[in-house]
Amino acid sequence: MSEVRLPPLPTPTGAVDATSEKASEPKRKTRRKPRVLTGLKCASCGGSVDVREGRTNVECRYCGTPQAVVGDRGIARVMVLNRLERSHATETVRRWLGKGIRKDPALKKEAEVQEAFLAWFPFVRARLDAIGWILGIKTRRQKRGNRWVTEKKPIEHSIEREADFTMPAADMAEFGVHRVDLSGDEVLPLDDELLRSRGMVFRPSRSLEEIGDRLRERAISQAEQSHRLDRTTFSWLTSVRRRVALVYYPLWVIRYGFRGKTYQVLVDAEDGSLAYGKAPGNHLWRAFCLVASCAGASFIGTTFLQHADVVLRSDDGLKVLGFVGLMLAGLVYWGYRQFRHGGVVEDGTGLADDRMHAGLGDTVKSVMRKFE
Repeated sequence: MSEVRLPPLPTPTGAVDATSEKASEPKRKTRRKPRVLTGLKCASCGGSVDVREGRTNVECRYCGTPQAVVGDRGIARVMVLNRLERSHATETVRRWLGKGIRKDPALKKEAEVQEAFLAWFPFVRARLDAIGWILGIKTRRQKRGNRWVTEKKPIEHSIEREADFTMPAADMAEFGVHRVDLSGDEVLPLDDELLRSRGMVFRPSRSLEEIGDRLRERAISQAEQSHRLDRTTFSWLTSVRRRVALVYYPLWVIRYGFRGKTYQVLVDAEDGSLAYGKAPGNHLWRAFCLVASCAGASFIGTTFLQHADVVLRSDDGLKVLGFVGLMLAGLVYWGYRQFRHGGVVEDGTGLADDRMHAGLGDTVKSVMRKFE
C-alpha cells in the first residue's frame, strides 16, 4: 500500500505563526548610561565642569564660557627601526673611551663591557613654523669726526622659521638622552609586536600634549632670540602647521666596568652616533686647566695694567677696560669649571643644553653676554 502525502494546509490570510513572530521580534537594546567626567574646572571662573563621554566642547554652567576638551588621542604613534648591530655599538663605545684628553687615559686598556641591550624609548616630536613680527630699537655707535655718536634706529623683523624638536616622553634621568635627531630617518607606523621581538620597549609616562606645548614654546623662544634687539617695543609670535607625533626611537644601552665602578653609554641604533656617554675624568687635565687659566689671567691682567694709562686716555678707554675684565673673568671661570666638574665626563648628541661641555671661547662669550 503506497503512502500518500497530503499537501500542507494553506495558512489563512492575516494569520501569523507564533514562533516566527517571536523570532522576528527585534531585540530591545538596553541603553548604556553615558559616563560623565568630573573634576575639571572652568578656566574662566574656576567652577566645576562635567563632561559627558565623547564630548569635546562644553559650556560652563556658571559663567557660560565655552570650553574645549583636548587629549592625546590625535597624536600619531610611529617608530624608527634599528640599523646598528651590537658589535658595531660596542666598537663605538671603545673608540669613544680611548679618545679625548678629558677622560681617564687608562680607560682604553682597563674598561670592560659588561652588558649591552637594545631598547626603544618614547620621544615626542613637534614640527611647526614659528611666524610673527618683532619691533624694537637697535643701538650702535659710530665715529663722526672726533666724536662718537650713539644712533638709535627703529627695526622691524618679520619672522618665519621652521622648527623640528624632540623631547622624551618618559623619565630619562637614568639614561641621559634628552633629544634625538630624526632628520633623514625612515619613520614607520608603530608595530608594537615587532619592537618587542627585537628588544625592550619603554612606555610614555608624561602627558604628550604638555610636551608638545613645551616644544612649541621653545620654538617660539628661539625664533625670538634669533633677532636680538637692544630694546623690544612690540613682539607677536605664534605657530602654524603644528604636527606632533610619538616616536619610539632605538638606542643601544651599554654598561662597562672600570676600577670597581659601572658606567653607562647609549649609542644611537639608527645612525651609530654616541647619544650619551659617561666616563671618569682625567685629574691631571683638571689641575692643569685651573692653574693655566689663573696664570694666563694674571699675565694678561698685569700686561694690560702696564699700558692702562694709554688705554684710558682714548675715547673708548672704559669700554676696553670692561671688555678685558670680562674676558679675564671668563678665562678664570672656564678653568674653575674644568676643575670642579671634570671628575666625571659626559658627552653625546642627546645631552641637555645645560650639561653640554663648553669650550674656552663659549665660556668667555657667555660671561660677557651676562653683562651686556
